[in-house]
Amino acid sequence: MNFYCALDLGTTGCRTIVFDEKGKEISRHYEEWDSYFPTPVMVEQDANHWWNALKTTIKVALKKGRIRPKNIKSVAITNQRETIVPVDKEGNPLHNAIVWQDRRTNEECDFIREHVGVDTIYEKTGLTIDPYFSSSKIMWIKNHKPEIYQNTYKFMLVHDFIAMKLTGKWMTDYSNASRTMLFNIKDLKWDEEIASKLEIDLDKMPDAVASGTQIGPITTKETLFDTSTIVVAGGGDQQCAALGVGVSQPGRTKCTTGTGSFILGYLDSPKFDPNKRVLCSCHTVPGAWVQEASIFTTGSAYRWARDVMCAGEVADAKKQNIDPYHIMNKLAAESPVGSKGLLFVPHMVGAGAPHWNPNARGVFLGLALGHERKDLLRAIMEGVAYEVRKNIEVFNELGSKISELRVTGGGSRSNVWNQIMADVLNIPCGRGELEESTAVGAAILASYGVGDYKNIVDAAENIAVMSKKWTPEPEAVEKYEKLYKLTKTLYSRIADSRIWEDLL
Repeated sequence: MNFYCALDLGTTGCRTIVFDEKGKEISRHYEEWDSYFPTPVMVEQDANHWWNALKTTIKVALKKGRIRPKNIKSVAITNQRETIVPVDKEGNPLHNAIVWQDRRTNEECDFIREHVGVDTIYEKTGLTIDPYFSSSKIMWIKNHKPEIYQNTYKFMLVHDFIAMKLTGKWMTDYSNASRTMLFNIKDLKWDEEIASKLEIDLDKMPDAVASGTQIGPITTKETLFDTSTIVVAGGGDQQCAALGVGVSQPGRTKCTTGTGSFILGYLDSPKFDPNKRVLCSCHTVPGAWVQEASIFTTGSAYRWARDVMCAGEVADAKKQNIDPYHIMNKLAAESPVGSKGLLFVPHMVGAGAPHWNPNARGVFLGLALGHERKDLLRAIMEGVAYEVRKNIEVFNELGSKISELRVTGGGSRSNVWNQIMADVLNIPCGRGELEESTAVGAAILASYGVGDYKNIVDAAENIAVMSKKWTPEPEAVEKYEKLYKLTKTLYSRIADSRIWEDLL
């Protein structure tokens, strides 16, 4: 039997998952890595840690599954996007990777606005100008570390770095390239006009190909993989997650909640928002695009709550040998709809879509002595759902008819959070059979890339299976309608007052 490997490199760690030819998971292993915070707005990682952790997960996953390396037919990589690392000709990192969460590049973004313009960036790349995207990070290195920029052979996204380590090839895929703010999503190539105005050398960028394209056989001996195994171009984690829950045809939309929440809807041609609230990127399905909205701190806000105010729950979970989030979710379920009059704005590292406000920060409103931990936990869940709804409304305004949201990621483990999402949005929410839809999407690409399916859509329909659905509860829908309007007013009044800017 042949097997496929999904190499899934997220924000906080990586996993290798082995799938059989029918898309059934055989084995997996996960390793975490550290992020570094030189200042409160800077987030960095060591790319060598990605590689070392991945080698461990490959070794353990193959051993767990008792799989002979030569039976791994192909692998595909999926990754945290926008994160960029400069490397030399031997592939050695010259600086820590600057992570997608990093907010240091406000000055570079101001330069892009002045010298390229918001309209040009959006019309060519489908993106808004924000520190989120890779080109501003490359500019920061050029401005602040000129010797590193000069010595850089390639600027690589996480996918590209791992593919290079496995094959020796310098390649990226369209879905990842389309998140750099340097890639023309209509022409499917690096944009010379933008690069020229930003004084970025395009020869320092890897070649871009469609997801599912064969990059080449594995050449390194640092992993347990056999040299007969083919590396297939994968994709950005959110596009892969969409593919992994069957967002491979019009009318389907997904929301992945991990560190942040990412909402993607299928497009068969690029679609642009006149108000530039939501974005457009290349899909992992060749010839397709996605409408996309990104909310930066959702699951990470819940993790913050775990680390800052749930020490007792963490200790109890350790004694019971269970996940602390299991206890936290039970607590949140005990709080009523509306969290006893408590509202939460989740923008703890700035607001993404539809606001695009890098100065925004988190807010609890209505906090009283009678509130308990369970109310704060539920308020975080509800605050995230309100932000998701804001973006779904934009999708609908642009012509998408969303009748169901497919939820994925770590946040989708929480039944109470899924029910809150269904009630706030007033549409059914479904969850895939496998939580790791990002890895499922990579496995779909790996199988398609070696010719086991005639197209990616067929592969997705056979491998991506939905298993559970939450339907809106009318009484909760009515209550959330009022609270949703309040949270929109709350955000607008704070943003209009410019209080956040005064805090910085």
